[in-house]
Amino acid sequence: TGLITVQGPIDREDVSTLKFSVMAKDKGANPKSARTQVVVTIKDMNDNAPSIEIRGIGLVTHQDGMANISEDVPVETAVALVQVSDRDEGENAVVTCVVAGDVPFQLRQASETGSDSKKKYFLQTTTPLDYESVKDYTIEIVAVDSGNPPLSSTNSLKVQVVDVNDNAPVFSQSFTEVAFPENNEPNDLVMEVSASDADSGSNAKLVYSLVTDPSSKDSFTIDPDSGEIRVKAVLDREQRERYEFLVVAADKGSPSLKGTASVAINVMDRNDNDPKFMLSG
Repeated sequence: TGLITVQGPIDREDVSTLKFSVMAKDKGANPKSARTQVVVTIKDMNDNAPSIEIRGIGLVTHQDGMANISEDVPVETAVALVQVSDRDEGENAVVTCVVAGDVPFQLRQASETGSDSKKKYFLQTTTPLDYESVKDYTIEIVAVDSGNPPLSSTNSLKVQVVDVNDNAPVFSQSFTEVAFPENNEPNDLVMEVSASDADSGSNAKLVYSLVTDPSSKDSFTIDPDSGEIRVKAVLDREQRERYEFLVVAADKGSPSLKGTASVAINVMDRNDNDPKFMLSG
């Protein structure tokens, strides 16, 4: 019949054109023959979903599908290079690529040149990042081709926000006033102050210290780790009724940030003095 049929599956992405010869030969006593060249162009079917490749870029390191980025990077900082491709052709290879969900990242095409079937994008920030608000993001990138029906694929990148020391320590109370009895024992506990830091790691580790006037610098001490304030000397209300000083909490970030609180200590009287007569002239 001269009907040409295929012997197995054909994949246009592997072979787009087939060329072969067809020979016709009669059955006469002295047979004659003729040949013709056949060229078969394979028509594309939309049988390949887009491919998404995510790579590190610049100083942003990627490892095991995760990128680390400092919270203080400027807006529009690129965190990854995204390459999208489709093995099909024509409309089947025209790909649209977007970031899914409500995250502060978007795709920006790296170049206006290039084919519709292969594009590169920068994945970049759209708003300032804040480690204290959101510590990590899972960014899902979706690519859809223009075939009928369209095919799609997804790939994801986890972005971990790295803390910077951008929060100063804050005391639970900015001013504290306490009463403490005179004739105490040295090293008696007067009070304990507490501060917190919204950062993490060494940026949140605090060291406490006192800022006192010269007349009271030898009267009180503070534990640098716990914030316990203790009296160093024996207090005498008849000599001094009130002490005021600052408590400082400094974090261990670089550079270090500080917070302060005011403390007032009222010395309470004890009946430690005998009556005295005042003689009049």
